[in-house]
Amino acid sequence: MTALVRPETSRPEDAFQDFFRSFESEAVVSKYRKRLAQVAVNNGRSLVIDFEDLISFDPALARSVVERPDDYVGYASSAATAQMRVEDPEYAEHVGRIVARFRRLPEKNALRRIGAEHLKKMALVEGIVVRASQVRPTIIQAVFRCRKCLEIVREEQTGDLMRGPGSTCPSCKQRTAFELLEEQSKFKNTQEARIQERPEDLPPGQLPRYLDVRLEEDLVDTARPGDRIALTAIVRAEKQYVGEKGRLRTFNLYLEANCIEVVGKETEIVEITPEDEKKILDAAKDPWVHRKLILSLAPSIYGYEDVKEAVLYLLFGGVSKRLPDGIGIRGDSNIIIIGDPGTAKSQLLQYVSRIAPRGLYTSGRGTTAAGLTAAVLREKTGGMVLEAGALVLADKGVACIDEIDKMRPDDRVAIHEALEQQTVSVAKGGIVATLNARAAVLAAGNPALG
Repeated sequence: MTALVRPETSRPEDAFQDFFRSFESEAVVSKYRKRLAQVAVNNGRSLVIDFEDLISFDPALARSVVERPDDYVGYASSAATAQMRVEDPEYAEHVGRIVARFRRLPEKNALRRIGAEHLKKMALVEGIVVRASQVRPTIIQAVFRCRKCLEIVREEQTGDLMRGPGSTCPSCKQRTAFELLEEQSKFKNTQEARIQERPEDLPPGQLPRYLDVRLEEDLVDTARPGDRIALTAIVRAEKQYVGEKGRLRTFNLYLEANCIEVVGKETEIVEITPEDEKKILDAAKDPWVHRKLILSLAPSIYGYEDVKEAVLYLLFGGVSKRLPDGIGIRGDSNIIIIGDPGTAKSQLLQYVSRIAPRGLYTSGRGTTAAGLTAAVLREKTGGMVLEAGALVLADKGVACIDEIDKMRPDDRVAIHEALEQQTVSVAKGGIVATLNARAAVLAAGNPALG
């Protein structure tokens, strides 16, 4: 579809409304009118906009969304709300405001490259969710009542701290105290999460960086610790305080989420092209396919056909079963490779962690039980929060643990439950939880007596 040339004087809301009305993927009905109808059916609060559609419709408008998201996300939301009033007036009245969410921006930003030049701009970042706080309601409009004349005062709330109407009542003009009426005030759900760089994106010898993410309304609880996400967000900075009054010149970066897509949750969602399918079918007819697969695993490591065959079976995995009485039988096999130092065990483990769709490599020398399973940490606000460890992050993948004989025995005991039941159970600091750790474990170690 060709980009429309539009006079510069037109309002951004009108431009977005034109886009919702006229962008067609099928000849019958506009794509976004169809999506708005689905939002009303599913009782949703947000309209997801594919960024490539916006670029093909109006590149200047798309550029403005990235450069000035504070204004333009508001314009898009107003246009979506106006269009919803046309599509389904009854639902528009009930829901109030439809929020515009943008996904699949053309340019990805590495987490460690986010800096001062991205402030107040929109960015697409990929990473792993390592922690998520509880969902808490945040007040957006506080309703106060004067204690003397019982007059109602409404105050819109922004920022971290709640603002009152002051010490003088605007109605009776007397110095008074106000009481907050919680049942008449308006709230929205908020949640804080932390995303960390994916292991495969990490430059060698670098520590993984992380950023805190603020989630609001229908984005809360969309991603759990261990999920890999593509996050469209606005980059913001907040001031740091020292003691009671002092403000530092350095600021903390955080991301204000606009749209979250959980990617790579299952290996089944890998898209196979017709050419790939033809190659797979041709390989399946080959009588030597088994031998070729073994030889193609870490081809630069000579020999070890039996070891490579075992690792191959671990990568393919078995079929997990659920028995009628509710007991599950795991489909993944776990392997330990025992051998002398310098026999390419670590190389094999690192190779497997790279080619597995979701692989993590860790060495037992510097690994603790909490780092492998899950850690319970204290939050800024005083509550406790769960942070996922290596086995939880490798869910539906392969966890490679090198030097397993160098681990402390009490740390090694922590992985027994993950090996057998494929879960990680935590009961610490008032948090009792069971997390999925459906990972195949490939471990390596030296013989007991050297």
